[in-house]
Amino acid sequence: MEELALTLVLKIAGHIGHPATVALFALVIAASAFALLFRTKRALLAGITAAGIIILGITPFAASAFLQSRGVYHVQVLVVRPDESSADIAQVKSSNGGEMKMVAGGWELDIPPQSRPADGKLTLSASVKDEFLNGRSTLVLAQDYYPTATIQLVAETSAMLRGVVVDEDLGAIAGATVSIDGYSDVAVTDQKGNFVLPAHAGKGQMVEVHAQKDQLTGHLSAPAGKVAEVIISRE
Repeated sequence: MEELALTLVLKIAGHIGHPATVALFALVIAASAFALLFRTKRALLAGITAAGIIILGITPFAASAFLQSRGVYHVQVLVVRPDESSADIAQVKSSNGGEMKMVAGGWELDIPPQSRPADGKLTLSASVKDEFLNGRSTLVLAQDYYPTATIQLVAETSAMLRGVVVDEDLGAIAGATVSIDGYSDVAVTDQKGNFVLPAHAGKGQMVEVHAQKDQLTGHLSAPAGKVAEVIISRE
């Protein structure tokens, strides 16, 4: 009978993860194990087994209570590129400040109770400047004192391209069409030859610019976010 009860308790405990409940079931298991072994006249073994089960059972509860009493969050941050590979070199920042420490597989940030945001929301950002990638993630600091935040990086595309279209004598060309190779956006230059259009790239990233007016054309590699001068001429 005791063996059947112990088996049933173990099956139920396997579906329970709350530290307090685990501790309670550990006590039940310890009592069942003690009774079973005591009946077989192995009192010493029964006592050792029961004590071991109790210690293992209350450890998660004690650890959880200790962390809650300290109130320190250990936030682990993972940074992932668009291709799902891990970004091992990135600039990672927190809206809450604090020192971001590099650890195996990512970064870690400790947040003491006095630094926890009033609403519990923590915003994390990351960027890989050489690859023109950035991303953000929001984490709510609640009962889990070891939360993990994943920042999904995306290609930066917010930069604009500004410039002027001129002829070979550096005279401004009005009414020329300007576009970025690979994209459908088109800008038309004003009376001074100026244009502005989305670069579909990050600031400083090189893009291919094409300009045309009647039989005059020009092509230029230029950094997004800068001022480009496109010279058009007859081919």
